[in-house]
Amino acid sequence: MYCQNCGSEIDVSAKICPYCGRIINISEVIQQKDTKIQEMEQKISELEQIVKEGSKSTNKAIKENLFQPWIFIFPVVFVVLFFMFFIILVAIR
Repeated sequence: MYCQNCGSEIDVSAKICPYCGRIINISEVIQQKDTKIQEMEQKISELEQIVKEGSKSTNKAIKENLFQPWIFIFPVVFVVLFFMFFIILVAIR
C-alpha cells in the first residue's frame, strides 16, 4: 500500500506513515480502492462495447466486399470474350 500524502510504499498494517507521519485512515484507503475498482470496471465495459462495435463493422465490411459488382461482371465478360474469340477463330478458318 502507498501513503496518500507522500506516495511512499508502506506496510498494509501501518497506522502512521513512517516517512511523513500522516495517520493512515483504513476506511479512506478502502474507499479509494473501491473508487479505482469502479473506474476500472467502467473502462472495461467501454472497451467491451468498442470491441463489439468494431466486430460488427468488420463483419459488415466483409459482407460488403463479398458482393461487389465486379465479382459478377468479370465472369460474364470472360465468357462473352471467350465466345467472341472462338467465333473469330472459326470465321478465319
